[in-house]
Amino acid sequence: MRKQVFDAIPGLFVYRDHFSESQCASWARESLALHARLEEATARAGKVEKAHVPQPEFVRSAKHNLASEELYTRVVLAEAHERSLSCEYFPRYGEEGHALCYFRGNANLPDFVRGGLLAPIRQAMEEEGLVEKDQKLTWKLTMNFYKNVGGTVAGFPFHVDVPANGVVTMILNVQREALFQIAKDEAVTDVQLPVGSLLVLSGESRYEWKHRVLPMASGGSEAGGVERVSLVLGFQ
Repeated sequence: MRKQVFDAIPGLFVYRDHFSESQCASWARESLALHARLEEATARAGKVEKAHVPQPEFVRSAKHNLASEELYTRVVLAEAHERSLSCEYFPRYGEEGHALCYFRGNANLPDFVRGGLLAPIRQAMEEEGLVEKDQKLTWKLTMNFYKNVGGTVAGFPFHVDVPANGVVTMILNVQREALFQIAKDEAVTDVQLPVGSLLVLSGESRYEWKHRVLPMASGGSEAGGVERVSLVLGFQ
């Protein structure tokens, strides 16, 4: 498992091939099926709420930054074995073509995340010294869906993850390679994220550096089709 470190960016590292292509293909299918269910549930609900997304001053002043308010729908999804998941779905988050869903707390994680993702990610965090072996964790999951809009797959503008998302941010890229950028003052660093990579933001890189995902050319899906999925985990 190849690990890339960044001496100039404390707390940032990337496992380049943490998960296999077959694992990622399976999780991408599960994520896309869940996205379809979210869209259906949102259409039925017909009710939206406003969420304030606080950002530090060094991000708020950046060009093309997140709006301070985003609209979401509260959704409850049925899972296997009579489980149900509560989540918050944002059909448009940050820019056109980017949808996002928050799952807060261990009881609200989708089955495929509970069953296949948590154990190897936790093991990696223990090996890095970011989690104690017997430490109890409360997990948060953010699912990002990037769609084809006018021949371009959407990105995610510069932002800093809100503190409620967890003390460490772990980004798993499960569909299509992407270009991630992290910046502080005038320093901008490019990080290629192949499918199966796991990027970790901890410490200074988590709280004092802003990051974004750049848009990319469409692979030829129909307009509005999801072409890239990323799964972002955090813990308290």
